[in-house]
This record gives sequence, structure tokens and C-alpha cells, in this order.
Amino acid sequence: MQCARCGSLNKAGNDYCEDCGAPFGVECDACHHINGPASRFCGRCGAALATKGVNPDPTPQRLLRSLSTKGGERKNLTLLFADIRNSTSLIDSLGDPELAMRRLEPVLNLMKDAVHRYDGIVNKIQGDGVMALFGAPRPHEDHAVRGCLAALAMQDSVARLADPSMQIRVGLHTGEVVVQTIENSIYQTYDAAGANVHIANRMEQMAEQGCIFVTRDTYIAAKQFVEVVPLGMQTIRGIAAPVEIFKLTGLLNAPASDVFRSGRRLAPLVGRTDQLAALELELANTVKGDGRVIGVVGEAGIGKSRLCFEFTEDCRRQGIRVYEGRVLAHGRATPFQPVLELLRDIFGIRVKDPVEVSRRRVIDRFAPIAASDQQLLLLLEFLGLADPLRPAPKLDPRALKVQLLDLVRTLVRARPDDTPTVVLIEDLHWIDAASEEFVEALADAVVGTATLFVVNYRPGFAAAFMQRSHYRQIVMPPLAWADANRLLREYFGEDPSLALLSRNIIERAQGNPFFLEELANATAERGDFEGERGAYRLKRGIDAIPLPPTVQAVVAARIDHLEEIAKQVLETAAVIGRLVAMSILKPVAALPNDELMEAISQLRQAELLYDLPPYDQGLLAFRHPLIQEVAYATQLRSRLVALHAAVAKAIESFDWGKLDEFAGLLAYHYEAAGRTLEAVGHLQRAAQWIGKTNSAEALKDWKKVRSLLQDQPQSEHNDRLRALASGQTLNFGWREGMSADEVKPYAEEALKYARNADPAHEPILIGAYGRVLASTAAADDYVNLVLDAVKLTSGKGDVGRFATVNAMLSQAYFMSGRLNEALKAGELALAAITEQGGFDSNVTLGLNPNQILGFDVEHWIKCLRIRILVRLGRFREAERRLSEVLQAVPERVAAVVQFIPHFASVEMAWGVGKPELAGPHAAKVAELAEQSGMPYLRVAATACAGLAKAISGQFAAGAHQLREAIDFARSARVAELHATLLRGLILASAHDVQNDEEVSLLVKNAEGLLDVSGAAFFEPRLVQLRSYLERHE
Repeated sequence: MQCARCGSLNKAGNDYCEDCGAPFGVECDACHHINGPASRFCGRCGAALATKGVNPDPTPQRLLRSLSTKGGERKNLTLLFADIRNSTSLIDSLGDPELAMRRLEPVLNLMKDAVHRYDGIVNKIQGDGVMALFGAPRPHEDHAVRGCLAALAMQDSVARLADPSMQIRVGLHTGEVVVQTIENSIYQTYDAAGANVHIANRMEQMAEQGCIFVTRDTYIAAKQFVEVVPLGMQTIRGIAAPVEIFKLTGLLNAPASDVFRSGRRLAPLVGRTDQLAALELELANTVKGDGRVIGVVGEAGIGKSRLCFEFTEDCRRQGIRVYEGRVLAHGRATPFQPVLELLRDIFGIRVKDPVEVSRRRVIDRFAPIAASDQQLLLLLEFLGLADPLRPAPKLDPRALKVQLLDLVRTLVRARPDDTPTVVLIEDLHWIDAASEEFVEALADAVVGTATLFVVNYRPGFAAAFMQRSHYRQIVMPPLAWADANRLLREYFGEDPSLALLSRNIIERAQGNPFFLEELANATAERGDFEGERGAYRLKRGIDAIPLPPTVQAVVAARIDHLEEIAKQVLETAAVIGRLVAMSILKPVAALPNDELMEAISQLRQAELLYDLPPYDQGLLAFRHPLIQEVAYATQLRSRLVALHAAVAKAIESFDWGKLDEFAGLLAYHYEAAGRTLEAVGHLQRAAQWIGKTNSAEALKDWKKVRSLLQDQPQSEHNDRLRALASGQTLNFGWREGMSADEVKPYAEEALKYARNADPAHEPILIGAYGRVLASTAAADDYVNLVLDAVKLTSGKGDVGRFATVNAMLSQAYFMSGRLNEALKAGELALAAITEQGGFDSNVTLGLNPNQILGFDVEHWIKCLRIRILVRLGRFREAERRLSEVLQAVPERVAAVVQFIPHFASVEMAWGVGKPELAGPHAAKVAELAEQSGMPYLRVAATACAGLAKAISGQFAAGAHQLREAIDFARSARVAELHATLLRGLILASAHDVQNDEEVSLLVKNAEGLLDVSGAAFFEPRLVQLRSYLERHE
């Protein structure tokens, strides 16, 4: 068990730390009772307890020890550099280094104080300046805002010295760095490294005295809170790309609602009808004099502020007064910040108004309130508007607080015109203890008034007023998929090119509107779109969408608040994957069981991980995909390499880990571990396994295998792998519509490596290349190539390759219309298999032809034979063969083979005039097409459906579907099915032609196809059409 205060390891049963004496339980702030480590409420007084598992301020020693162990971390943070302008000449003029130190020290102290005020750290003091970090090691999602505020505070403090020789310049930049422990001879220190450190330093050097320069990255992250002057794109020494720079001029003081009134286009509020209705119901009760407190709770980015904005805007339209305040994450640097902001809104005080104007406004608005003159003076002093002629009475702090709390209650209850009022305080989870007392007083004061008090906060926050009977809570769930999709359509538009991208963003955002919008913005800013917002089109394929810094800051802050062991476990889990099996996590985390279980308990309570049913299986999942992404992205490559290797070894230690279905997972981890050949071996297994059901995924896997092998040294084994990978790209490429031009480089590469290192594989590769050519209307080329392949095989002792290339020859002859030769080649292949008793012969790397092609070759030949017999009009024999094939389907037959007898059955139904035969088989082809997702089978399914309708007499509907199939066949490069589709279209259309020209065109198309296909059973239909033309000449 690790102590949260000092980081020391203790025995599991300890109640207190052996090194520092801190309690391991959770101490109640109300009664100081020590509760169990997993407790949420005090067992003695019932008060809500602080969330366990959060470590807001780890000790420096613990931070340095943790970083040293891990080698460092990747962090997105804000860097600040500040120095004294022309300090070198000043130091030189003083002569004595001690005098120089005394001269500079007050300014350096002001710099450090400003950094510490906003919870940054000064990690370097360089004579006349400082380097500071915001966001690490103390985690803050608003680190850019804090950096800007510290810079402004520095300039303000130095200006108050009124010393013209002591002018400072400041530069800030926000970006990813590596934070690490630096070992010096006598101490350790915390430091950041990377190009972004240099950019921040260049900002300082470019700034003029008395100025603050910030980059666009910092401005974008802090723009809700700061005012700037744009300085344009500027070249920075040592940095390749120009950087957009801004001059920071001041704070932007505005209520939270002004963020939504900033002029930017707001997306519609979707999926929040129930929450708005709940707020309106509570408002109706309040208007009747039954004041309520409403808490709107939801995770960061879920839309709490947007909901409150829409509600309060509607209230304003109804004439209801609305006062608002916001608790700032950095507000603890300003005592009573949210209370002051709320009071200024109530009294109409604006930051840039003169003091006299603001004071008069308070006095005028205070006059109708039945309160004492002393309270007015105290209020003016509290607001920084004290009248020097009428100072407030001097009270001790306790008495002053009592008076101010009483004033808050008076303000709520004094309603001279009985106008309903809404008071809104946002982000209550950041509130400081002093301000929280005022919120409690406000919550109690609304009882029996026409004031509705609305607050919003994140899960985990608890306050005493939540136990009151007049408190109501509204929960903000993630958006449903349909609502998230509607939100993205508003942003992207509805162009079909965006469908896959939208699904990816919705999956990653998991219903969080802020995450949705930021991911969409990140995509748009990369320049992948044409058009404008709401009408985008994707210009090209898109790579992985980068994680926006704004999103990363929110998620990283949650993770960084964890205790160190819990954080370590979360990072390890992130390497394992979105789903985390305890059987894998235990050996990889390598922690004592009690420490691991305590860490997981903390991660559950922090709502970062949760258990999946069945609960006895020990399966965990990340609460949100982006939590896993951020936890993974913060780790250094060196650590990730070791963890991925450990995960792969852990998976392989289990029997289930040796199954082909997990080969892809092993390949992923070995590739990430830098062990390429092991990754290739497992990815090869994964491609063969998935190829039986999903040719598109198999094609991607084989292309990935080929890519991984590019940088491997040449050897016979590696060259065989290269030939196999490129050959399998051919094998699956025709199923997914790859063109001859696209496959040519793969074919050339496969044959090159096979001829040098793997000649036994060459005939099958030649046939596979021909098969692709046939798909693009080059059936004769397929025949010629396979004839060359046949010459490289022998029927004796080489039955596997011999039967396979003859099966390919049978298919090639069939596609070119040479049906009798096709039948003969297939029979030759089957005879060889029968004579040799099957074929398990090795072709390459221990694989036989069945494994290479991804299906049972003998079954394929038998299926092809049925189609040939149907085309020859030998229906009785085809029917007998069909019955045999359908009764003896090998296990897990690939869909690309399984569809053939069903397709042949639809064609046979056409030839024999049995419409009842077509429907069930057409439905089966459609089912196989749906399951496989293969474009080739989609064409076949549409053709079957059209033929079945035409056969049953639904000519117009059949013709429409067949035209659709023809169009898709062209786009999917499935030329071999064009003949069947056009013949079917002739059949369907011949009953519904409107003029001689249409019939003439149909006859012309049909005659050309019959010359190629030789399908005798289509001849009667053609005779009917010719007769029609002769009668109308």
C-alpha cells in the first residue's frame, strides 16, 4: 500500500503510514472520523467524503521518483519564459555580482510569485529570468489560462516597481513535451524537453520589453479568458514552419453565457429535451414562491453550460431576471472569486467602468433593500469600491464573514417587485472553501422565495445543501447515437463521403458534445475537406484523427490526479486495449495482488474503468475511449515497447491466446514492441482466419504484412513471405474490386520473389493474377496465363498445385465462354484429387492450396461444375450435382464459393421456367453478400434478386434491379457478371419494351453475349425478339 502523502510503501493492513503517520482511510472533514479507503460517506455523521484515489498535490520527491522509474512522460502543457530586458548591461554596470544579485532579486521573486499564484512551477532560474511549467507536475486542464494569467501578473507586479531599468518580456507556448527527471551531481530536478520548449523560449526573445507574446496554440486554449492583438505568421529561428503569434494584452472579463454569444455559430441543442423540461418545471414551482436549488451534473464536455445557457436565455425572453457567476479552475488565486463575480452581475458592475460609477450603481441598487447602512459599506469594501470618505467599520474576520453571509440572504429574500429570479453558478466543482459557505447560505435563502438557484458541476462533487428537501438533481447523460449523428451532420453536412468519418468520431466521442465538436474541428483544420461548414465533402482518404489538445487537457487532468500506483495501472491497461482482462493485467502490471486490487478500486471510483458482465470473468473496460487514448499517449515509446512485449507474452501463455482469432491482437502488440517478424507471423495467421468470412479485412491484413516486410533483410524465408503477401493481395483483391493497374505491382513483386525463392508457389500466383484480369473483362488473358501455369505443374506427386491451376483453368474457360473446355479442365482436376486421395501438399511456408486460397479447392471445383452445366443447358445433371454439393458443404466455406451453387440455381430456374426455385436461392445469395460485405457478392445478390423477380413475372421491378446491378458491377469492376446481368435485363425488358428501337438494342446486346457465352438456353428468348423485329419491319 502506497502512502498518498509521502509515497512510501507500507504493509497492506496498516491504518497509518509508517514513515509520515498519514491515515490510509478517508478522514471526514466534518467530524474527523477515519473511514474505510473506499467509503463515500462518513460512517459517523453521514457527511459526503472527499473522493478517494485523487492526489491533488504529490510531494516533489514522489514525483521525481515516479518519473525516474518510468523514464519520463509525454505531457501537453504550457511553458513560460520570462527575463529582464537588457539585464546584461545592467549587471556589467554594477560591477559587483552581489550588487547585481540584489538588484535583480526583487524582480525574480515577483516572477516566481506570479507563477506560484496560478499553481505553476518554476523549474529553472537562469540568472535574469525564469522558465515555468503549467499543467505538470500539478495537473490542470486550464494550464494555458493559468500561464497567461501568471504572465499578466508578472508584468503588473513589475510595473508597480516603477523602475524603468527593470522591464521584463514574457513568452508562452502550449504543446507536447517530454517531462523527465534530470540527475545532477547534488540534486534532482523536474524538466521538460522538446521543440515546443524552444518555441516558448523564442517567444520570450521576440517580445519587446513590457510585452507578452503567445503562440496560436496558447491563445486557442485560453481565448475565453484573455484579450490579444494578432501579430500574424512569423518565422522563428530553428523552426521550419512559420508560427502565428499574438500579443497578450489583458483579461477578458465576461459572464459564462457570453461564451455562447461570441458570434460563433452554435450547433443545435440536441438530446436535451427531458433536461430542459425538468428545469422549466422547477421554474414554474419557483414562480409560485416555492424556491428551489437545482444541480445539473455531468462529466466534462457533456453540455451542462450549454443547457444552462439555453434555459437562462429563455428566462430572459420571459422577462425573468438572471444573475450568473462562474467558478474558475484557477479562481483559488483570487479569494471569493465566484461570489464577487455574482455580486458584480447583480449590481451591474463592469470591470472597465470607473470606480465612482460602479460605486454609485451599487448604492442606487442597494437603496430599495431593507438592510443596514453598515452592510452597504461592508459590501462596497468587499467589491473593492470602498468610499474613502465613508470607510467600512473594522471587524474581525469572523464577524465580517457573518455580516456578508447575512447580506447574501438579504439580497435573495428582498424582492420589492416580486419578479422571479434565476441565479446561476457554473462549475461548482472548482469552488474554494470560503466561497462554498456563501453558496450554502444562498441555497438556504431561496426557500419560500421566487428565486431559482441553479448550479452545475461534475460527478464526485458533494455539498451539504444537496441533502436539503428543496434540492433537485438533473443528470446529463451522453447523447444517443442518433443525436450525436444529428450534431455532426449540422457540422459536416450529409455528403456520403463523410459517413465513415462520422461513425469514427461518434464512436470516439461516446456521446460527449464537446469531444464531438473538438474532434470535428481538428479534422476540418487539417484541410481534408472541400466546401464550408454544413456542406463539407471529403477530398481524399483520411488518416487517424489527432486528439485535440483541448480534449487531451480535460482527460489528462483527471488521470494525473490519481495516486501513482492507480495511474500506473491505468497506463498499463491502456496498452492492453479498450477491454482489459484481469488475467493479462496481473502479470503485466507485476504488482502485489492487494495493491493491484486497491488501484483498480480507485479507478472504478474515479469512473475511469468499469466491470463488464459476467462479473466472474474479470473483464474491465475503459469508461470512455478517449481515456484510453490519453493514458496511452502520455507514455514514452521506450516504456510502450516493453509493455506491448509483456502483453503479447502474457496472451501467448494462455491456450486461448494460441487461437487464430487472437492472432491479430498478438500481431498488433508485437508490431508495437518492434518485433516485426513475430508480428508478421501472427498477422499472417489472422489474415488466413478472417479471410474465410471477410475479404476486405483479409486484404488489409495482407497489405500490412507486405508493408511490415519492406524493411526486413533479404533471405529465402523473408522472400517467401513477401511472395505470399503480395500473392494474397491478388487473391483477395479481385473480390474487393481492385483493378488490373492496381494489382500489377503486387503481381510483379510476388512473381519476382517466387521465381527466386519459392518456385513451387509460382503457378498459383500466375493463376491469381489472371483471375484479377478476368474481373476486368480480360477473360482470354486469364486463360493464357493459367495455361502457362499448368505447364509448371504435374499430375504426379504434385496434385495440390496441379488440381488448383486446373480449377483456375476451368474458371477461366467458363468466363471466356468456352464451356466444354471448362468442364473438361474441372473434371481433370477432380480426377487428380480422387486418384491421389486429396491434397495436403505443401506449396509454401507449410501452407497447402486450400490455406492459400482460403477455401476448399475441391468443393470450389464442384460448385463451378454446376454453373457450367447450367450454362450448357444440362439441367438434370446440374440438379443432381447441386443436391450433392448442398448436402456436403465443408465447414466454414468461404462466402465467395458458397454463393456459386445458389447463383447457378437462380440461373437454372430461369432456364427450366421454375420461378419458385429462384426466390430461396436468391435470398441465400443476399444473406451471404450481407455477411461478407464483399462488393463482388453484392453484385451477384442484386443480379439474383432481379432475375428472380423477372422469372416470377415482375418484369419492371426485375429490370430496375438488374440495371442497378450493372451500374454497381461497373464501379466494382466485376465484369465477368456483366453477361448474366445483361441477359437477365433482356429477359425482363423484352416483356415491357415500348418500341422497335429498344428491341433492336436488346437483340444486338444479346447476340454479342451469346457469341461469348454460348449459353444455349438463352437462344429461345433471342428467337422471340428476332421474330418481333421481323413482324414490325
